Amino acid sequence: MIRGDLPRRAARPLVAARPLVAVLAAALMSACALAPAGDPPAIQTGASWGERGQAAAEARAAELPAARVDGTWWRNFGDPALTRLVEEALVANDDLLLAVERVNEARALARGTSADRLPSLDGSGSAQRNQTSSFGSSGGQLANTFSASAALSYELDLWGRLSNADRAQRAQLLQTVANRDAVRLTVAADTANAYLQLRALDLQLEIARRTLSAREQTLELQQAQYEAGTIDALDLAQARSERESTRARIPELEGSRDQAANALGVLLGRTPAELIGKDVERGVALDVLPDAPVPPLGLPSELLLRRPDVAVAEQQIAAAAANVGVARAGYFPQISLTASAGRQSTQLSDFLSNGAGIWGLALALTGPIFDFGRTDAQVEAAKSRYEQTAISYRQTVRTAFQDVLDALASRTAAMGQLEAQDAQVAELQRTVELARLRYDAGYAAYLDVLDAERTLLDVELSRVTTRQNLYVASVNLYKALGGGWEGLPQGAEDPGPVLADPYGGLKD
Repeated sequence: MIRGDLPRRAARPLVAARPLVAVLAAALMSACALAPAGDPPAIQTGASWGERGQAAAEARAAELPAARVDGTWWRNFGDPALTRLVEEALVANDDLLLAVERVNEARALARGTSADRLPSLDGSGSAQRNQTSSFGSSGGQLANTFSASAALSYELDLWGRLSNADRAQRAQLLQTVANRDAVRLTVAADTANAYLQLRALDLQLEIARRTLSAREQTLELQQAQYEAGTIDALDLAQARSERESTRARIPELEGSRDQAANALGVLLGRTPAELIGKDVERGVALDVLPDAPVPPLGLPSELLLRRPDVAVAEQQIAAAAANVGVARAGYFPQISLTASAGRQSTQLSDFLSNGAGIWGLALALTGPIFDFGRTDAQVEAAKSRYEQTAISYRQTVRTAFQDVLDALASRTAAMGQLEAQDAQVAELQRTVELARLRYDAGYAAYLDVLDAERTLLDVELSRVTTRQNLYVASVNLYKALGGGWEGLPQGAEDPGPVLADPYGGLKD
């Protein structure tokens, strides 16, 4: 035997197999090419907030450590009661519970779609009793047939139909996870804003009651002066009218406060019995609540791209791209392999011992020949849906940036207005003192005192609303950014948004 014969003979099957390998490789490559990449479109976001486009902001952003979303941003307000209420809502709010169940549903669907890519093993069994007879005879021969078999079937995913369907379903799962995070963020923000509204009404009610007490003391003094003949009936009537006007404000504020407490109770997921019999916890008063932090000027604007609604839009693109691949796979045939094995016998008693073995192999190919343009229409529809998701993504990012800019503008406006109102209250308090001194000295009418007191009350109530607006703007800023912001240690790699095993153990 010549030594060179063995390698040449062994090489012939490999050479013969090369065309088949090439066909399979081309099929796999075409399967990958059937679906677009599914990457979100690039959008110019700018370097940072506060100094749009300026070199100083860009340099500061480059020096800052990477930022990531803080999932407990409500703790930054420094109110333990607010923290407890938000965390209570995140446990019991029905909207959030519904979102969690939708994630569970999507996870189950993703597992089912992933299982379609694997072989399936089915079992079957039958028992038959037949009678055969010759032509013209009245009797016949009876025969029993017992059989049991198992069939293993597998579809060759040469065109990526199943893999793209799996990709689409996984993207749907991540959409539901991001939607859950969006609901969580909304519930936390709505709870914080409802609590702030309640605390603002508490403070306004306290101011109104304090003012009413002062008006009642003034009226008692006016009554005594009238009886002593030092003032006339007009001053006494004006004092009574102002006392009643202040008293009329209290029921209105109490009604608004109770409605705010009821709305907060619903956000907390409380039962009707709890809404009636359980009051909402209060913490730090609104006028002494510390200011919430704001993002620094150099905070990278890319942090905004981690908002849950932006994540939803990204996964919509990924799912639509995969569905394009599923639709395009309809142009190609489906190839499935089936192997079956079992036993058959005429007697159940000797089914295992004397039964005959049965087996089979099958290769099935099913493909379109002429479908009157049905596949073309499905592909065009899938491509259009893919383009729609790209447009929706751009709209979502624009809206996200608008939300941040609006929240920053609202906060800046509220800070300026609050500063002016603080100065106005100080001046009005001085005005009330001077008007009262002039009235006591006989240089001014009592109406001047009432006008000054009335204006002071209105501004004090308005200042509470402005302070509420300042905190609401901070809450809306947190919400617009997808949560809070915290820096990573220098040199650390930003892990991005972390999802708590959204697949529930499902692997690629």
